[in-house]
Amino acid sequence: MRGPARNRRAFFQSGMDPFWNRISGAMDLKEPLAFLGFDRSYVKLRREAMATDVEVLYCNYEKMEMRRAASKVLSEIDYYDSLLNIWKGESEFKKLNQQAAKAPVQVREEIFALVKLAKEYHAKTGGAFDITATPLVRCWGFFQREGRVPSREKIDQALSCVGMDYVELDEEKRTIYFRKEGVELTPASLGKGYALDRAMEAAHENKLKTVLINGGFSSVLASGAPKWRDSWQIDVRNPYNHEAPLAHVRLRNQGFSSSGSELQQFEYEGKTYGHIIDPRTGWPAGHMVNVNVIAPTAAEAEALSTAFYVMGVEKTLKYCENHRDIGVLMLCSPDEKGRAEVKTANLNQDGVEVLIPSCQTRRVT
Repeated sequence: MRGPARNRRAFFQSGMDPFWNRISGAMDLKEPLAFLGFDRSYVKLRREAMATDVEVLYCNYEKMEMRRAASKVLSEIDYYDSLLNIWKGESEFKKLNQQAAKAPVQVREEIFALVKLAKEYHAKTGGAFDITATPLVRCWGFFQREGRVPSREKIDQALSCVGMDYVELDEEKRTIYFRKEGVELTPASLGKGYALDRAMEAAHENKLKTVLINGGFSSVLASGAPKWRDSWQIDVRNPYNHEAPLAHVRLRNQGFSSSGSELQQFEYEGKTYGHIIDPRTGWPAGHMVNVNVIAPTAAEAEALSTAFYVMGVEKTLKYCENHRDIGVLMLCSPDEKGRAEVKTANLNQDGVEVLIPSCQTRRVT
């Protein structure tokens, strides 16, 4: 038995290695278990959480006990889903929104840290990132997925309750207080990335070092890299053609997030309105089609991808000039000829491979 086994192994090592090299390089994360390349394949655990399919991927050369570690990572995601979800059940975050305008509410350390982080990104982006924009999202009908153009009066009324200045934090008592009735927080633009960061801490605590956590491909966090390559590779979605990605992005100890209004938008009187609202004006942002950010953490990538979508191309590029650890790939809004251009900042050829430098969104007559 041992002799033939060694012969088969020698055959695969000498004759099949180039084959597996090509397969693993080409397929990578498109369908990680579509091939079995001995030490060149992934193990994938999946669970529904945070309104998407969350996946934990690690390499099959890891020890068997790493499956238990990956399960703990998913359990950590479940914990944050139950803590932050404001759409179902009675989460602690939902109770915060219900009570914080009446009196300071003492919250768990995790919630306090998330809201504090949100205030920091609000300041860094000049108010473009704001988790108090909830009344505006509801005003435009996106909470109910029934988009509509509200009256100017209703927009102004919603705007009067928006602003992180209305959110008061007490570090010593770990309390959160809303200075105005009607203020409401939505963790959607930060919560998933924040949960991925905490889940990665759980992975490292359980000695799982080479791992990728995928939150529906809109938020991704990578640690280490498979030993047959120097990074994890993911595809950047092309809103105009899902079969042809805009780029390949390579991650190592980094977070990634993508923001756009492709999946939540409506048309009214010939104009398209998306669900990402500029909290400073009360109107949907429309400067770009899609924004993809690489950052040191998943939370930062998620917050900035939303903020950059609101800020627009020029202000985003200016921000990146002053923050060299932030990489961005943007698909700009189409010009008068229907051509949408891809622009990048702080991404070299080791970090990104742009496959489509521009998209023709409509036929020019």
